[in-house]
Amino acid sequence: MAARAQMSKLALACAAALAVVGYAFVYGTGRADQPIRSDGFSYYVYLPSWFIFHDPSLAATARDCCGGEFPEFTAIIRWPGTGRWVNAHPIGVAVMQAPLFGVAHLLTRWTNLSADGFTLYYQHAAGLAGMLWMIAGLWVLRGLLLRHFADRVTAVTLLTLAVGTNLYHYATFDSAYSHAYSFFLFAAFLDLTERWHTCPEMRRPILLGLVAGLIVLVRHTNVLFLIVFPLYGITGWATLRARVSEMRAQLPMLATSAGFAALVLAPQLAIYYAATGRPIVSSYGSLGFHWGSPRLFGVLFSVQKGLFFWSPLLFAAVAGLAMLARSPSRVRALALPGMLFLAIDTYVIASWWDWQFGGSYGHRGFVDALPVFALGLAAFYTWAGATRLRLATASLVVACAVSLSVLQMLQYWNRILPISDLTWDQYREIFLRLR
Repeated sequence: MAARAQMSKLALACAAALAVVGYAFVYGTGRADQPIRSDGFSYYVYLPSWFIFHDPSLAATARDCCGGEFPEFTAIIRWPGTGRWVNAHPIGVAVMQAPLFGVAHLLTRWTNLSADGFTLYYQHAAGLAGMLWMIAGLWVLRGLLLRHFADRVTAVTLLTLAVGTNLYHYATFDSAYSHAYSFFLFAAFLDLTERWHTCPEMRRPILLGLVAGLIVLVRHTNVLFLIVFPLYGITGWATLRARVSEMRAQLPMLATSAGFAALVLAPQLAIYYAATGRPIVSSYGSLGFHWGSPRLFGVLFSVQKGLFFWSPLLFAAVAGLAMLARSPSRVRALALPGMLFLAIDTYVIASWWDWQFGGSYGHRGFVDALPVFALGLAAFYTWAGATRLRLATASLVVACAVSLSVLQMLQYWNRILPISDLTWDQYREIFLRLR
């Protein structure tokens, strides 16, 4: 494969270079303030609390940074009955940021900057960590795609996914949010699931358990993505019975995975218990879901945050997933449970009280699941390459979709696009404007 996969290697290198350039541009030109802001603050805040103030309750950090009370934007609240701090965002991102945090702490000590967790090196350790995990996710995705698609198709898929959706934005401008981390974890879970089912090895239960635990630890509702593993390859009753028998035979390996996932989740449960008296809570307090009135059209198609409105390239991905659902190819085994997850996740996102997910470029709730869309994109590009007419037409459509996404991302960076609640009148007024 090494001799035939040069184009996808180059595409991965280009995506990485573009991410570095984008990050430098965002912070070098003042397009964004410091990386640790908004949701990025509450994902990150555990690290100074643990390693600088040695206080897992967050109280010492609140006193040092914020006069004793966290601002409302952090979504860190005092729990009724105990008065202890409960962070709406779990510890998973902080765990994955920890290696670069350690480097930042050493550099801060060496240069005599304030070691409070929020000075220069800490800021960019948090920002660069998200970018690096996104690149790692593309690397894992490349290996997965090459097992099913041509090198050329894999290369185009990686590049267009990176710059033709809001993945690039969440690897640069808002890289301290959780989405780049979940993107990597979803890609790794897909890859490990396929490897387990095609060639089980004893190390895979450990890796699968660690990744599964981190998926939940980064964003709790992403526990839904774990259905991909048991549903892998199921297309009817016969394959369902075969899967049940297979999993019975693999109970020791499954128990190992579950055990490692539980180890990953245990610190979060302990934090919740210490703050609330219960190991499992709704960390958003009274905020929740409206299951009877999901905003499905708004989430998928609206000018406000519609997935396909802001990332039209994903229409091609959905078309490709539909092709995979009817194809006899081996990747169908992953695509079908991935599509089921997308359907359930869309309903969950549309039912959330703030279905727009606050300020964002595009709908950030779907960035995590872009590895599933990548399978569909690769299938679409394979289909499009079958004839010259298809290839020419698809190339034009994809180029327009990617260009529009990039231009509108730049509008967001330049503060031309509002961060939420965009109206049609506003969109028409600023369409294709960069000033």
